[in-house]
Amino acid sequence: MKQNTFLKGTAILIGANAVSKILGAVFKIPLTYILREEGMAIFNTALGVYSMVLSFIISGIPLALSRFTAEEYALGNYSTVKRGIKVSTVILTVLGMAGSLILYFMAGFFAYSMKDPKAELAIKLISPSVFFVALGTVYKSFYQGCVNMIPTALSQVIEAVIKLVVGFMGAYFLRNAAIEITSAGAITGITIGEIVATLILFLMFIPSNKSLPYKGEKKRKRDICFTLSAIAVPMLICSCISGSLDLLDVSVIRNSLLKINFSSESAEKFLLNYSPYTSHFDNLSETLKLSIDGARWLYGAYSGYALTIFHLPTGIIGALGVSVLPLISGALAKKDYTLAEKTASLSLKLTLIIALPSALMTYLFSEQLLDLLFHNTASAELLKILSPCMVFVCVTQLFTVILHACGKITEPFFYSLIGMAIKLAANFFLIPVAQINISGAPIGATAAFFIIMLLNTFGIKRNLHIKLNFADALIKPLSATCIMGLVMYLLHNPMYIIFKSSTIALFITAFIGVVTYSLVLISTGCIQKKELKGLHL
Repeated sequence: MKQNTFLKGTAILIGANAVSKILGAVFKIPLTYILREEGMAIFNTALGVYSMVLSFIISGIPLALSRFTAEEYALGNYSTVKRGIKVSTVILTVLGMAGSLILYFMAGFFAYSMKDPKAELAIKLISPSVFFVALGTVYKSFYQGCVNMIPTALSQVIEAVIKLVVGFMGAYFLRNAAIEITSAGAITGITIGEIVATLILFLMFIPSNKSLPYKGEKKRKRDICFTLSAIAVPMLICSCISGSLDLLDVSVIRNSLLKINFSSESAEKFLLNYSPYTSHFDNLSETLKLSIDGARWLYGAYSGYALTIFHLPTGIIGALGVSVLPLISGALAKKDYTLAEKTASLSLKLTLIIALPSALMTYLFSEQLLDLLFHNTASAELLKILSPCMVFVCVTQLFTVILHACGKITEPFFYSLIGMAIKLAANFFLIPVAQINISGAPIGATAAFFIIMLLNTFGIKRNLHIKLNFADALIKPLSATCIMGLVMYLLHNPMYIIFKSSTIALFITAFIGVVTYSLVLISTGCIQKKELKGLHL
């Protein structure tokens, strides 16, 4: 296989992630018109349960296999790489089948545990995805370990297209059925998309595997299992706990909403914010309590609208970690600490270059973005509160990958536990406050990820040979972001007055803002050629 540069692999994956995330948003935008807040709550509940079970089944193995492949590939032990793929295929096939069966036959239990019995059918229809994702993970991890991101990128885009087409058609043709059936129809798109994506990865893997020569050290299967288990088992334990806490977080949000005791004054203020969008709160002035349907609607507004936009940049930047892990792991296997340090520092700078302007634009134009995408601005304030969290999440994702690449598996997990405890506490204490209500969820998330980011930063400084130049990574992107924000803030209202269209004003303002941002980055020499040299295995 040819050498693949870090920048090329990163660009391919970020581009594919951008396309798949945009297609995902395109999927959810018309989907919200059909499902509305209640249906989106059912959809996201089923998706959350699926994600939890999936993380229990495969968590740790993709990281372990990708890191294992990167290290052995860097050392030229191709025979060991091929054997590692065979061992992982057997393990993940068995685990994937078990996960799908558990999810299908325990769908009712999961739905009732999440306080949403209507999600049972959707959980059953998404259950086959666990097996296909588990199997596809083997091939993705192989390619990522070899720093070849094209197959992963291609499968992601095709999966997103199929999810869009099949999922929307399923919801559309079942739009007149009960809301739980319509939501289940929508989630079928995910299952079909995963099946096709896995098939594509398998077909691409066959010639790639044949072209990999039998050379270098050939480790025993027992040693390979031990090496993979040393990473995968701690990660699996961590993931099981994290997945359970994520489900607990959703449950706490839903239960906390039902605990709110409104006063006449706070109920009136709440109704001013949300009654224009739904009839679920028509009796709030009399009962001073949210109904189950009302709580579901609020959670659907938060998870279906605000979080959908929030996850666009964070998901796109998450692709950076996929490129970083094999390169740092391979560099450390060869004891090339200079390459590991250069890769980590450049990755931090690239993360901030994307995350900082994304967060600022979301903060300034939360209402306009929601109106443009969903024609629904009910969660504008929630999205505004979440916007700083974009930076914290993106940096946390990168730092976690760096720590994992350097062999620190459990440390990031303990940091996330501290953050989750903060998030749960915020939800438990803030959401029942009538004046805060659902806003407690984004407040808690922002505070939690800020703490996690700081803890990961201290962890990297304390434990690793890698030294990150934080000042160089932050100062120029932050300065460019501030200039861009000022230009956009001053420009938006005049553009709206001239064109009498919020959409046109937003697009023109965003375009000029991005051009300004790019010019400032170029003029200050934010990324220099010497930073890109030698970034390959």
